[in-house]
Amino acid sequence: MGLDIKIGVGFLNLVMVFDDQINLENDIQSAAFFNEGEVVILTNKGEVLLYNFHTKEHKDLFETNPGKGLQYSDGGFDPSADSSIYTLDNIIVVVNNYKRHGFVLNRKEHSLINLWREEYHADISRYPIALFKNEKDEPHLIFGVDWNQIQIANLTTRQVLTADKSLIEEDAEKKHIDFYKNYEEANKLFWPNEYDYFYGKLMMSPDKTKLLSAGWVWGSADCLNLYDVEDFISNHRIKDVTIGVWEHNNRAACFVDNETIAVLCNPCRDDEEDAVKDAPDDIRLFHADGQGEKCKIALQIPLDLSRAELFYHQMTQCFYTFSKEAGVAVISLNGEIVFHEPSFIPQQYDLCHNRFIRYDKKRLSIFKIE
Repeated sequence: MGLDIKIGVGFLNLVMVFDDQINLENDIQSAAFFNEGEVVILTNKGEVLLYNFHTKEHKDLFETNPGKGLQYSDGGFDPSADSSIYTLDNIIVVVNNYKRHGFVLNRKEHSLINLWREEYHADISRYPIALFKNEKDEPHLIFGVDWNQIQIANLTTRQVLTADKSLIEEDAEKKHIDFYKNYEEANKLFWPNEYDYFYGKLMMSPDKTKLLSAGWVWGSADCLNLYDVEDFISNHRIKDVTIGVWEHNNRAACFVDNETIAVLCNPCRDDEEDAVKDAPDDIRLFHADGQGEKCKIALQIPLDLSRAELFYHQMTQCFYTFSKEAGVAVISLNGEIVFHEPSFIPQQYDLCHNRFIRYDKKRLSIFKIE
């Protein structure tokens, strides 16, 4: 199967790599690439398995059934809920996106670790998860434990490197004093306050030295915060860089390079003062050091990207985006829509392997754009 879209003198094709009914008892709930020929699958009954789409065989990895492990007052991991799978070499992480539970499987160390976070607004805060390797090639997990707290653990030693990290920001005392120079302190509580930020979807910079959180703050408002990974491990206080704050629309964002972050925006949805009625969505590039907007990329053909995912493919220097409303689109840095297939709606895109994953009940499909 190939869908040809002409671009000047060339073509981009949406090419089907695999499409078949898998021999499973239960339906696919989530899937993610493990390596070039295998995907990890979570079923709606809680089985986690490794499927080889060349041999069409699968291996059982573990089950999320809480009856076979720890018991939780909220029932534990819900395999029928919206869930995500994250992989890095031999590491597989499976979490409920908007609930409290998950698992970390280290196939090399033969260990399965239960994850859980506190309940406060977990239903509207995506489970913060990210994976990276240090200079010794050791895998590390960044994971949420509460609405305003994440930890970093070495998955080789299982040591939580941030176990004694304070929940207080750098210069919190000075910020408190400076604030009340201009405002009456009516509520005489102890200060400084704990970090007032809801972590969200986590993204690593291309060089794996920076961490971006697509979270939110009270208002409520989308808030993109950036952290230096080494500083987050070594500094007892929290030091963040705010990339931007907008209306709470759960917008997508991604790294373009180590110093640039792309954000999906819409002047009308974001209630901008100079917004024109029915203004189209755009992509805005921001400095990673918090110095504000670099430039705005106006789309040459309007697309509804209100609920879209966003990725930047460095090889093609294009943005890859998809949603139920827009289908799949590839957008150049000058805003040209170089590929668009509105009828193709995948559930996942793997930037590392440049593959789209789509599943429906027991049917698994894998596509690439070339």
